[in-house]
Amino acid sequence: MEPKANDKDSLFISRNRNRITKCTVELLLVKKYIAAAGLDSAKYSAHKLRHTAATLMYQSTGDVRVLKEVLGHSNLNTTQIYVHVND
Repeated sequence: MEPKANDKDSLFISRNRNRITKCTVELLLVKKYIAAAGLDSAKYSAHKLRHTAATLMYQSTGDVRVLKEVLGHSNLNTTQIYVHVND
């Protein structure tokens, strides 16, 4: 299915040929798979999963600058606040 002209660069499109929003991904896909994994979707969220992934990446690489790029942050301070690591 070809996306509408204004959404031609979209990675994911809806049945209506529009860009799937971040909210749609979070509410429909992430919650669906959290529930399918037998986890409480009220306790886990896309945001919490992002934090967990960031922390694990940081622990394995130790390079906050690489993590900054992966997360798409423009400021290194944002990434340093974002990642919580217990030594």
